Amino acid sequence: RGAVPPLLIGDVIRFQSRLRLPHSQLNPGGFDYTTYLLHRGIQAVGSINLHADGAEVLVLTHVTHPLLDRADEWRHRIRDAALHTLDGPASSVYLSLITGESGFLSQDIRDSFMSSGTTHILSISGSHLGLIGVVVFWIVRRAILALPTPWLLRLSLRITATKIAAALTIPVVGFYAILGGAEVATVRSLLMLGLFLGAVLLGRTHHLGTGLAFAALLIVLWDPMAPLDLSFQLSFLSVLAIVVLAGRQREEPLISPMSQEPERDTQTSAGGFFFRVTRALKPLGRSAHELVLMGAAVTLVTTPLVAMQFHQIAWVGLIANLIIVPFVGFVIVPVGLLGCLATLISGSQSLQGATILQSSLDLLLWMAHSFAALPGARWMVRSPAVWQVVMFYACVAGVILSPRPWARRMTGAMAVGLLAVWIWSPRDLPASGSVRLTFLDVGQGDSAVVETSEGPVMLIDGGGASDFTDQGRGVVAPFLWERGIRRLDVVVATHPQLDHVGGLASVAREFDVGQLWTNGIERDAPFVRRLKEIVKARHIPVRAVSSADESVSLGACGLHILNPALASSSSVPASQDGKHLNNQSIVVRLVCGEAAVLYTGDIEEEAEERLAESGVLASGVLKVPHHGSRGSLSERFLEAVSPTVAVASVGRANSYGHPAPAMLDLYRRRHIAVLRTDYHGAVTVVQSASGMRIACESARQLKPVSLHHAGSWKTERDNLRRLWQAEMPCMDA
Repeated sequence: RGAVPPLLIGDVIRFQSRLRLPHSQLNPGGFDYTTYLLHRGIQAVGSINLHADGAEVLVLTHVTHPLLDRADEWRHRIRDAALHTLDGPASSVYLSLITGESGFLSQDIRDSFMSSGTTHILSISGSHLGLIGVVVFWIVRRAILALPTPWLLRLSLRITATKIAAALTIPVVGFYAILGGAEVATVRSLLMLGLFLGAVLLGRTHHLGTGLAFAALLIVLWDPMAPLDLSFQLSFLSVLAIVVLAGRQREEPLISPMSQEPERDTQTSAGGFFFRVTRALKPLGRSAHELVLMGAAVTLVTTPLVAMQFHQIAWVGLIANLIIVPFVGFVIVPVGLLGCLATLISGSQSLQGATILQSSLDLLLWMAHSFAALPGARWMVRSPAVWQVVMFYACVAGVILSPRPWARRMTGAMAVGLLAVWIWSPRDLPASGSVRLTFLDVGQGDSAVVETSEGPVMLIDGGGASDFTDQGRGVVAPFLWERGIRRLDVVVATHPQLDHVGGLASVAREFDVGQLWTNGIERDAPFVRRLKEIVKARHIPVRAVSSADESVSLGACGLHILNPALASSSSVPASQDGKHLNNQSIVVRLVCGEAAVLYTGDIEEEAEERLAESGVLASGVLKVPHHGSRGSLSERFLEAVSPTVAVASVGRANSYGHPAPAMLDLYRRRHIAVLRTDYHGAVTVVQSASGMRIACESARQLKPVSLHHAGSWKTERDNLRRLWQAEMPCMDA
C-alpha cells in the first residue's frame, strides 16, 4: 500500500517485511496461486504498508544492463506519450499490445476480450511476434523482388530474397520482444520463431515438426518447469495442430487436374476472362479455407485446457479471431510500432500516428465488445475431469493417426461426444435425500454454498473484494461453474461488511439470482453501491429478513432466520461501529431431516447470549461466529448449539489473529472438531440419513514423492487418487 518509487530492472532495493511461503486458496475448480508463483521462481511473498511510520522502499544502487536499461527508458517514454495522447481505454490497450504493460487494462476490457475468445491478443505472445514476422518478412521480400532486374539477378547469385527477408525479420521481432518486457512466454515464442526463420535461412522449411520438437527441447533445458505452464501447453498444442494440418494439406495439389486443362482460344473471350479470374482467385479461396480450418483446429485442441483453467468454451473466438487477429497483426501492431519508433527518434512527448491509432484502437474495442455481447458468447462450463481430457486427446490422435476409416469415424464421434458433454455441463447434484454444504476458502472473509438434491441452491455471503482481488469473481463463481450451477435460488448477504458482501456483486452479475436477502441496514460504501447497481440492473428481488419471518423451504430443507430480531431499514455511515453491524448479522439455521447446520455471520457475544435464550439452536455443524475472534466466545451459546464439527473461515496469516487461541481452546475442551479454511481449504460436508461425510480440499493437493523413501510408491498411488477423485476425506463424523 502507498506510493511505490519508480523501479527499473537492475535496481537493488531495501525494504522491511515479514516473508512467508506463498499460499493458495484451496477450492474445487480454484486457481493454484502457489504453483503459479513457484513455476516462475518466486519462493516467498510479503507485504509493505508505505503509509505506516518507518515503512519505505529504498533504491540502494542500480546494476547496469545496457540493453534492458535502454528498453526500460524506451518503455517509459512510450508509456508517457501514450497516456498523454490517446483518449479513453485506447491508451491501455495500446500499452498492452506494444510495451506489454497490461496493468492499465480495466476489468471490463479484460472481460470483453475473454468473452470474445480473443484475450490472448492483450498480452505479447507468439501470435504477436508471428504476425509482426509475417508483415516484416512480406514487406522485405516484396521490396527486394521489386528491385531492377539486373540488380535482382546479381543479388540472386549469392542469396535469395526469402533468406534476406528471414535474416532482417529476426532483429525486428527481437526488438519487439525486448520492448514488451522479454517475459518468459515472449522469449519462448521468440525462440520458436527464431528456429523457424533459421530453418528458412538453412532451406529446411519442410521440417516444421522437427523444429517444434527442437524448440521444446531447448525450452525444457532452459526451464524444466515450463511444460507445467499453461501458456506453454496452449502454444505447443496450437503450433502442433497447425503443423499436422499443414503437413496433410501439402499432400494435396493446389490446383485440381480439371483446372490444368489448356486454355486454348478462350484467352480473348469473355469466358476466357472469367476462367483467368477464377483461376487467379483459387489460391486466395484456398488460403481463406485453410485459415478457417487452422483456426478451427487450434480452437478444438485447446478447448479442454481452456475449459479446465477458465471454465469457458469460447466458441465465438472461432469467428472473432478471424477478424480481430489479422486486424491487430496487420494494422494496429505495425502502425503502433512505427509510431513508437517515430516517437523515440523524434523525442516528441506526443505519440506519433496517434490519430490513426486512436481510430484503430476504438474500432478494436468496439469489435471485442460486439462479439462479447452475442447471446451465449461467454459459455461457462464445468472443468472437464482429467480422464475425460486424456480420452479426448487420445481420440484426436486416433482421428489423425488411424489408417482405417471406421476407426477415424469412431474416435471422431467420441471426441465430439465429449465436447457435447462439456458444453452441456450437467449439474453435479448431491445424492438423493442428502444436502451438500461447502464452506469456501475466501481468505479473511465468509462464503458458503448449500446444495440440495432437489436442485435449489443457496449462497451465504461472497467473500471480500478490493482493487486487486475479488473473491466473488475468483473463488465463488469458479466453484459454482465447477458444480454446474447457473442459478442461485437464494443469496444471503449476512451484513454489509466488505469481507462478506464485497464479492456478491460479481456473483449477481454472472448468475441468475432468485432472491437477495439482507438485514435491511444500508451503508454508503463503494462495495454496497456496486452491489445495489447490479441488483437493480438485473431486477433481482431484495428482501430484508429477521427472526420474525416465517420459515421457508429450500428443496426438502427448512430455513429458519434467527437473527436479527427485527429487519432494520436504517442507514448507517461507513464508519459505523463494527460490533453493531456484526451483531445484526443474519443467522440462518438450515434443517434437513434430522440434520441441522447453523450459519452465524459475524455475531459476537451479545447476540450469542440473546440467541442462547431465544430458542432451538442444536446443530451438528456450526459456522464459527466472527472467524473465531475473542469477542465471540459465549459458552452458553456453544452449549445450546452443541455441534460435532465447527468450521472457521479465516485467512492465512491474517492481521487479526483469527482464530483466537482462546476460541480454539474452548472448542477443544468441548470436544468439537474444528476445521479451518486457511489450513484445510474448502470444507465440504455431505449430510444424509446415513450420517455425515466431510472432505477437505487440502487433502486433494499432490504430495512430493521421495525416490529414496520406503513409502514413495504409496505416496504416488495416493497422488493418482487425488488427481482422479473429486473429493478426499479429511475426517469422518
